[in-house]
Amino acid sequence: MQFELTFQRICAFVSVITNSLLMFLILGKSPPQLGTYKWLMLYTSLYELVYTSMNIFVEPSTGTFQSSCYMFQDMKKSMFGADGTLFFILIYCSCYGFSMSIFACHFIYRYGNVNTIFKQKYISGKKHLFLYIAPLLSGFVWGLVTWLTMHESSSKTSFLKIHFEQVLKLNIEECAYVAFWFWPVDEHGEFQPDLISFLGFGIMILILSWSFISVVYFGFNCYKYISKQMGSLSSQSQALKSLQAQLFYSLIFQTAIPCVLMYLPAGIILSVPMFNVGFNLEVPLLSITIAIYPAIDPLPTIFIIKSYRRGLIDMFRCHKKTLIVASS
Repeated sequence: MQFELTFQRICAFVSVITNSLLMFLILGKSPPQLGTYKWLMLYTSLYELVYTSMNIFVEPSTGTFQSSCYMFQDMKKSMFGADGTLFFILIYCSCYGFSMSIFACHFIYRYGNVNTIFKQKYISGKKHLFLYIAPLLSGFVWGLVTWLTMHESSSKTSFLKIHFEQVLKLNIEECAYVAFWFWPVDEHGEFQPDLISFLGFGIMILILSWSFISVVYFGFNCYKYISKQMGSLSSQSQALKSLQAQLFYSLIFQTAIPCVLMYLPAGIILSVPMFNVGFNLEVPLLSITIAIYPAIDPLPTIFIIKSYRRGLIDMFRCHKKTLIVASS
C-alpha cells in the first residue's frame, strides 16, 4: 500500500511537469500547418492534468477477489469524509471513461486531416465540436454506470470484509469503495449471477471496445491514406508532408501507451472476476498503470514533433546561458 501511494505521487509530480511543458510548447511552438489540431492536443493535456489531480486527491487502490473487482480509498487518508471520498472516486472513474474517448477522437481528427472528404462530411464546422463533447459524454456515462452498478451494499461489504482485513490490513467500514460482484452466493450456497454487475460490465466493455476499434480502424486507414497520398505531394508541401509523418509516428507511440497502460489492465481487472475462477489480483496493477499513463503520454509528442523538440532544446540552451551569465 505504501509503495503504491508513493509511486502514484511520484507519477503525479512527473505528470504535472510533462503536461505543463507540452502545453507551453503547444501554445508557443506549434507550426502553422498544425491548424486547429493544437487545440485538441491542448484539451488532452488539460484533461491529463485533471486526471493527475484526481490521482493526488483520490489515491485509489484496485484489486480483485474471487468474483469481484473493486476500487477503494482509505477514508483515514482522506479529508473529505465518506460521501466526499466516494464522489472523488466517481470523478476519477469518469476521467478514465473520458480517456477512452479522447484516444479515439485524436485518430478521427488525424484521419480527417489527411482525408478531406471525410473531414468535410463528418468533422467540419460545428461538427468539429463532437471531438470535444464525446469524451465528456463518455466520462459522464462511465461515472454514472459506476455509481449505479458498483455502489456499496451490505452484501458486498460482508463479502469483502475478510479480504480487506487479511490481505489489505484495512477495515472495510473505514473505506469508501465501488465494486462489481458478479457471482454472489444465495442462502443455499449456490452462485447466482448479479445482473446489475453484468449490465455495468457490458456498458463499460462497449465503451472500451468502441474506443479500441476506433483507434485501430482510423489509425490503419490513416496509415494507408498517408502512404498513398504523401508521395504525390508537391515539393512545396514538404513541410506539411513532414508534419503529417511526425504526427502519425507520435500517434503510434500514443496508441501503444494506452494499449499497455489502460486498455489491457482494465480488461484484465474487469473480465477475470466475471469467470469466477478464484483468481485474486493483489498487485495494484490498474492503479499503477493509470498513474504512469499521464506522466509519459506527452513525451512522444514532445520528442517526435520537430518544432516541439527544437523548442525544448532552445529552452535548455537559454537556461544554460542564463546560468553561465549569472556565474560570471
